[in-house]
Amino acid sequence: MAKWIRRALLAAAWLTAAAAAAAPAGVERAAEPRWVQPLALDGLDDGLQPAPLQVLLVDRQTRLGAAGTASQRYHRTVRQVRDAAGLESAAQFEIEFDPGYERLVLHRLDLLRGKSRLDKLDLRRVRVLQRETGLEQRRLDGRSTASIVLDDVRVGDRIEIAYTITGDNPVFGGRFVELDWSQQARGPTGLYRYRLLAPPQRTIHHRAGAAELQAAGSAGGLQATEFRRRRVPQFVGDAYAPYEAYIDEQLQLSEFADWADVARWAEGLFRSATRPTPEVAAQAAALRGGERDAQLLALLDFVQTQVRYFGTEIGASSHQPAPAAQVLAQRYGDCKDKVALLAALAEAAGVQATPVLVSNGLRRDVHKMLPSPLAFDHAIAVLDLGDRKLWVDATRSMQTGTLDERQVRGLGWGLRARSGAALEALPGQEGVLQAEAEDTISFTRLSEPAVFEAVQTYHGDLAEGVRANLAARGAEEFARDLRSDHLRLYPGLVPDGALEIGDVPQRNALRLVQRYKLAPPWRFAEQRLFVADYGLPLPMSVLRLPDTSDRSRALRLSYPGIYRQTVEFRYAEDVLPRSASSSADESAPAFRLHLRADTAPRSQRVEAELEMLQDRVAAADFPAYREKLTRVFPRLAGVMQLPPIAPAQLDTLRQRFAALDTDLRAGRVRAVTQVQRDALMQRQVLALVLDSDRLTPALRVQTLTARAVVLDHLGRLDDARQDLAAAFELNPAAGPTHVVAAVNASLRGAQDEARRHAEEALRLTPDDGEMRQTLARIDYLSGDAAAARDALQAVLRNRAERDGGYAGIWLYLATRRAGGDGVAALRQAWPTAARPAWPHPVARWLAGDIAFDAALAATREGGSADPGRECELQFFAGQKALLDGDRAAARRHFRRSVDTGVTEFVEYGLARLELQRLND
Repeated sequence: MAKWIRRALLAAAWLTAAAAAAAPAGVERAAEPRWVQPLALDGLDDGLQPAPLQVLLVDRQTRLGAAGTASQRYHRTVRQVRDAAGLESAAQFEIEFDPGYERLVLHRLDLLRGKSRLDKLDLRRVRVLQRETGLEQRRLDGRSTASIVLDDVRVGDRIEIAYTITGDNPVFGGRFVELDWSQQARGPTGLYRYRLLAPPQRTIHHRAGAAELQAAGSAGGLQATEFRRRRVPQFVGDAYAPYEAYIDEQLQLSEFADWADVARWAEGLFRSATRPTPEVAAQAAALRGGERDAQLLALLDFVQTQVRYFGTEIGASSHQPAPAAQVLAQRYGDCKDKVALLAALAEAAGVQATPVLVSNGLRRDVHKMLPSPLAFDHAIAVLDLGDRKLWVDATRSMQTGTLDERQVRGLGWGLRARSGAALEALPGQEGVLQAEAEDTISFTRLSEPAVFEAVQTYHGDLAEGVRANLAARGAEEFARDLRSDHLRLYPGLVPDGALEIGDVPQRNALRLVQRYKLAPPWRFAEQRLFVADYGLPLPMSVLRLPDTSDRSRALRLSYPGIYRQTVEFRYAEDVLPRSASSSADESAPAFRLHLRADTAPRSQRVEAELEMLQDRVAAADFPAYREKLTRVFPRLAGVMQLPPIAPAQLDTLRQRFAALDTDLRAGRVRAVTQVQRDALMQRQVLALVLDSDRLTPALRVQTLTARAVVLDHLGRLDDARQDLAAAFELNPAAGPTHVVAAVNASLRGAQDEARRHAEEALRLTPDDGEMRQTLARIDYLSGDAAAARDALQAVLRNRAERDGGYAGIWLYLATRRAGGDGVAALRQAWPTAARPAWPHPVARWLAGDIAFDAALAATREGGSADPGRECELQFFAGQKALLDGDRAAARRHFRRSVDTGVTEFVEYGLARLELQRLND
């Protein structure tokens, strides 16, 4: 028995040693510290937002000792799986720590399933990874991640982990700082608690944000302060929100008394690092030349471009700059290292350069933070030049231009690393030119492709961002993205040559030039005006909103400053009779927009100046801001309009109009209706347009088709046929031309030809209900009444066609001719409106509800004769008379239809055909 016990003890000792050997470096297991105050889990999910994964408890407890002793940070988290979608996230734990000054102690990792508690903590399954997540940003921080992945996690399980991290970054000199988030990205939280234990002689300031100060007392001789937040919503990032939107989600703790205290701390870090050594002085001397500003520019440019950005932010080096001589020798460093070198070089040159702490993330919101080094994430320098101060960034390797052009703008507030310093407002971007765009479209002829030149000039931060983008992606890929806005606005664009890239001399500005060929953009709208679309993509992109109807957080806007855009159409000949100008202004609290349009005989120009006045819109103000933009955005695009006749042709047109007017007055030309008078004038205009060189082949087809309609309206069917034939020579598949040709052929009595055109039109546009009705009419006129009836019944399934009234009347005729009950068919196609409009009186007469005289009276509704209505009534009366076998009455009605003289009505042309047939 004694031998067996000894063997068991030896085996246990071996297993313990093996487990210890398997534990990763920097990680150990131990019981929870006695100073930790436990929390029960009962009721933590009450009222908690449903989610696949809920975080029942986030418990942070920190114990501080006497100054100079290491702090202990206890973490306990309990997760609850509600749905299979939460399993993956629930089973993974990642704990970040710095092995250089921190020690990770795991206490427990338990899986709670029903009434069972399973110990899942196995140090052999803990993987310590050195991921260096900042490596792509050229930054090493030396931090490690302890990664644990659980197996056999199920819906309904609870997973609880507890651990303590001991140690502090020595760079803070034994003073305590903390920034903790009360929201969790994995799911909603039932209770967030932060408990701080500190000696009474240590003063820890706090800003609780959305958490509440719950209790303050003492525990074990330490001052206890506790913060709690219940039923915390899940954290959801918002790419369009400013950093300010997240400040309330953070608990801030700091042992620094005020900003001056932080400044003294920073001064101590930079004091020795910025001291010029002989090597630094020699480098400054090597760059000496010209006046003071020229030498400082050379120093700044050297640090920006010859000392590459790479940060070794391990341990105290997270905030402690490397000595200037070291940075010079290794030729790399992060922001604080490069600032230290710049300050040392400037001092060697006789200029004071002071390091300044800033925040690239918080910017102007840094003053809302608790005084702490954690409020800052970047360092720049201020050059004291006597007559002025310049704030410069030694990391901006993409800057160009003079010394003053390299002024840093828009960082909000800065804190000089100098005793007694306070937060200081830095130069802003308000009123500063940010970007310019000039789109110039030059036409030799309107019918030929145009030369499109797009010139974009970016200034300051935007110029540097574009340079960085170009360097990272290459000019070809960058050019593809650059073209996207123009391609959306001008679909006919084709790139013509490579993107031209060049710096603007003496400016921190970049100029991009892209040339295109633009297919003729003109439309001939209703054959009255030439119209081409244009847009202002620069202000569009600045003002463009995210796809959201409402916001719970503020909306971050583009940089404050000025954005200018022009679009100019240039012509090789006079296209407009005179010059003119107009302007308009729009304003809101966040922006001002000035628009101006100028026209001259050979150009049309639109320019916009957008001044952004704010960098954000509060969530409460977002609906009003969005509403304002819905009114402003349409003004950032529009159409250029040209008269169809060149100024040189206007005299010819006036002469033709005068001759036409004389003929009308003398009765040599007859126009019964305003439609006919308009058609006579339009015929003159279209003749001049067709004789010009302004039309592309597509527009010539459109114009010939339009003139064919005009000629049809004037009763000149053969002339219209010639125009349609010319149009088909240019484009046999022009759908609108087939539509017009079908009607023209039907009016000429060529029903087989009309059917071919109608069927082709329907093949091209199958949903054209009007053309289906035309095809049914052609069937009727061709003698196939049954086919016409069936087609019309299909047409009348559409309520709009039914309410139109005409399809029902033709159904009556087709049904009677096919031997059916026309009145019954007509009543089934009765309009659905309570008071149907014309031609319902015709339908009522055909149905026997009213007398013919009542229908005729309806053509004079309002006391004045309507020849168009009478033309229709008489035609349909003629068709009914034919069905009734009364050819004399039919001839009489058809003659009265023709006598109305409304040549633009289909019924007029069909009545003429019927008279010819009856007289043959």
